[in-house]
Amino acid sequence: MYDFRTLSPLDFEDLVRDLLQAEFGLLFESFGPGRDLGIDFRFATAEGSAIVQAKHYADGRTDALVRTARAENDKIARLKPARYIFATSASLTPMLKGKLQDAMPAAPLEQQDILGRADLNNLLCRHSDVHKKHFKLWLASTEALERILHSGVYNRTQAEMDVIKAMVPKFVQNDSVSEAEAILQKNGALIIAGEPGVGKSTLARMLVWLHAEQGWKISVIDDIGEAFAIASEDEKRLVFFDDFLGQIQLSPDLIRRTDQRFPPFLERVRTNKKIRFVLTTRDYILRQAQAQSSRLSAAKVNAAQFTLSVGHYTRATRAQILFNHIYFADISLDERRSLLRDDFFLEIIDHRNFNPRLIDLLTSADYVSIADRPIREAVRHVLENPHELWEKPYRNHFTEDARGLMLALFFNEGRVGLQALEGAFQQMVGSMGLTIGRADIPVRFRAALRELEGSAIAIEDRHVRFANPGIRDFLQRAVREDRFFSVAVDAATRFPELKSTWKRYGEAVREDRDLAIDGSLWDAAIGRLMKIVSGTALGRLGLSVDMYDQLESETSLEFVRASVAELRDSEIGLDEADLSRWVLEALSLSLLPLDVADEAGQVLFEAVVRFLSEWGGELSFEDIDAVAGALSDFDVDAAVVAHAHHSALRKRTSDLSSVLLDYGSVDDLDSFESELTLLMTKNGVPPGDVAAQVERRRETLVEREQEREDDNYNPAQSVSPRQSATDQIRSMFAGLASE
Repeated sequence: MYDFRTLSPLDFEDLVRDLLQAEFGLLFESFGPGRDLGIDFRFATAEGSAIVQAKHYADGRTDALVRTARAENDKIARLKPARYIFATSASLTPMLKGKLQDAMPAAPLEQQDILGRADLNNLLCRHSDVHKKHFKLWLASTEALERILHSGVYNRTQAEMDVIKAMVPKFVQNDSVSEAEAILQKNGALIIAGEPGVGKSTLARMLVWLHAEQGWKISVIDDIGEAFAIASEDEKRLVFFDDFLGQIQLSPDLIRRTDQRFPPFLERVRTNKKIRFVLTTRDYILRQAQAQSSRLSAAKVNAAQFTLSVGHYTRATRAQILFNHIYFADISLDERRSLLRDDFFLEIIDHRNFNPRLIDLLTSADYVSIADRPIREAVRHVLENPHELWEKPYRNHFTEDARGLMLALFFNEGRVGLQALEGAFQQMVGSMGLTIGRADIPVRFRAALRELEGSAIAIEDRHVRFANPGIRDFLQRAVREDRFFSVAVDAATRFPELKSTWKRYGEAVREDRDLAIDGSLWDAAIGRLMKIVSGTALGRLGLSVDMYDQLESETSLEFVRASVAELRDSEIGLDEADLSRWVLEALSLSLLPLDVADEAGQVLFEAVVRFLSEWGGELSFEDIDAVAGALSDFDVDAAVVAHAHHSALRKRTSDLSSVLLDYGSVDDLDSFESELTLLMTKNGVPPGDVAAQVERRRETLVEREQEREDDNYNPAQSVSPRQSATDQIRSMFAGLASE
């Protein structure tokens, strides 16, 4: 049985309205909450008008509920309704219902028209369509969370579940949920695009959890290549990829990976109704990607068909977003009243920089405490200067250790293990000039984690990430303004740190040459990295070549030689196909001395040839062709390349079972067979039993029903937005000061 605590008063009123409309088969006239003259809804009866009043008292005392009912009596006397229905989320006994009747003698109130928690739950059982429509009611319930946790459908932790549970009550049901579901049902894939902070990830999480609650297996991935490995035809699976084109800006490496792998997987989900794919991206990054990639902008991909742009909220939706956040906020009552006094909430709702991320942070006790100014002043300042959202906390409130931890995380991978981050933290605070004894590092590190967790960072599965991309945006600007690169380079020790710092440094210097630092600092960082084993041999070679092209120092050249020696004795990993292409390209254009370039080229060539031969059976056809093509452009032994290409294709075609699952229609399968036959003939690969494998798949497709019955949850049309008139909004917020 629901206690309705996940609903705000607005959500509760909408639920009561929909339940009673379904029960009576009538359309109700809605009025706003707050100072509404005692009417939430009204409908016509044969005897005259009937009035419905809804009171959300999930945590209220019964004496407070009776006092509230008594205060309604004078209003009811003036309205003189023919019927009066009183609905509350409080648990009612027959005795308490009698007290409510006595408190409102002017109301024509029968006990059966006093609806408490049990009565509303009974109506929910009677009207399953209303139950499904109000998914906030059940999505964050303890029962749903436990069911998802123990069913194994979701590959994330309890910490992630807690994030979802805290987010659901604040979510405002709007048309974006039904629009997103419609796109998923039609195309199998959905890209949620919008500006930073407008609610892309929130909407995606809602969709993920709606599917998880309905029994879909959920996979959250960090690389497009993972999608192929986890999706199968035998189970319903939704794959979620947040910021699939990068959090801040587009990189050539990411374009290459996405360009090769996204279109084939998209084709797979289009033809297999048991696979769905949800992605998010900033809209300007999506436009950049389509401008730079012919495959991502091709008619066959046609991203417009499955892209949903979010962030354009009506005034009414903005009002409800703010209402829900204030209602469920953990700020003090005085801070809440400060936001409500003198219609300040209208200033927030109508501000040009309104967005859900700002509202979520500005109504968080964690953020208010670090903002170090009265909440009203903090809200107004951040709305006027959203780029300074983290400026004052970072500059004036966080301890030096906390700033060091943030910078250690910024100059690193997107998600860093606690042990690795502690090492990076030690290096960073040392480079910042902070004196910490070696024995004190663990204690100081844990203290910095506690200081930042809940506001700036999130910890999941013993890995740390920034709580939202806006913090990374701020730090990207801050390190440039502070000319911090010399400190960051001095702190870099492990491969991920040096690679990330080099990348961010290159981006900054391309935009502002004044940010360039002395090359000796990079030489020292290279020297530190060469003393430890960190990163793969191929990754180190790619970084060393790139660094030499910019630094042309003896140390960077020594790094290249050392990386070549490491690669000679190492193997390229299965997940390094894209990196192989990039390093081949970088080396072919490099400024290395001829003897070093020749040696590096020979070692790299042999390593990539071995990679193709050994891993060909595991690679996609796209990766095989791309790597072989990069080898051909490298001006090496064409016969050896052809043999490696041939070997990889032969291994890949020996078992096509997983590949053929990508094709869900006979027409698509026929096209694939034609392309594959042409590819094999071109490269001299014998047909083997390819035709037999394809024919078995064709028989399966022919036998399958043309249209599968989709028995999965499809949210009903969302609750229509409330009227946006200013008086209506004032009425909406009127009761919050005393909640």
